[in-house]
Amino acid sequence: MDKETILIVDDDLDLTEILKTVLQKKGYKTLIAENGFLALELAFNHNPSLILLDVMMPELDGFGVCQKLRDNFYTSHIPIIMLTCREELESKVKGLTLGADDYVTKPFNFSELLARIKAVLRRTHRERGSNPLTALPGGNLIEEQIKKRLREGKYSAFLYLDLNYFKAYNDYYGYKRGDQVIKHLAEVLLTAIEKDKDRDDFVGHIGGDDFIIITTPQKSEVLANQIIKKIEETSHQFFEDRDLKARSIEIKTRSGEVNKYPAKITVTIGGISSQDLNIKSHIQVSDSLAEIKRYLKKKEGSNFMVERRKI
Repeated sequence: MDKETILIVDDDLDLTEILKTVLQKKGYKTLIAENGFLALELAFNHNPSLILLDVMMPELDGFGVCQKLRDNFYTSHIPIIMLTCREELESKVKGLTLGADDYVTKPFNFSELLARIKAVLRRTHRERGSNPLTALPGGNLIEEQIKKRLREGKYSAFLYLDLNYFKAYNDYYGYKRGDQVIKHLAEVLLTAIEKDKDRDDFVGHIGGDDFIIITTPQKSEVLANQIIKKIEETSHQFFEDRDLKARSIEIKTRSGEVNKYPAKITVTIGGISSQDLNIKSHIQVSDSLAEIKRYLKKKEGSNFMVERRKI
């Protein structure tokens, strides 16, 4: 697994350098932002594992940064530990109310801070079930989101996405290259969601090359087409020139048979909508999406379909 990255946000440059040294000695990667605006830019572009966020900063303070991070889907999952010289209870409550995960008062003991960082990261991974490769919600949180949408009774579209012939790609190029493709797909999904700025949209990483998007029925087709277009436009960067020229990769089976697969990344997207279907449970969502996926996998290239039958 890649080293976890911690974004340090503080206008005290001497302190940030000390924190950088301490954290790197413990095996963390670090990023430094000396103001709130740079902090937002680094958070959006680098998706850090955790943010150490000073409250008292000019122009955009820590409370403002925390609010903006929590309001954006791309960064809403990142755990935040707020740092401040203030000891007032009101200040601590405000930070926690805005979505901070913990609060440390300066001057702090570095051993205590490291212990808090470790505890917050451990708790975040456990509670949010985040996928270690993409940091997207997985497992239990996906199930909770589906149950929540059904319980609230709002019309939702559930889109199941996975890559075609991805096992062949992994066998041919290796798992390291395969992980790059999965990370790229996650970025494409997040970018597509972020364009609409809808805080209710959700992206989850089921595992491997399987993802889920929860959105509104009205946006599902537009999102699917955007994702397919972007994946196919960027597909070439994941293949060697010789394979692009041949338009295929060849995998030899144990029996000596040679199978050819397209030298192109394509995606299958199956969907169901609670507006069209009488959906009662998360299991029904899972079973219906699996059925649509099996049907679409019989087709060549990228495909999208929303189930319209009453179930």
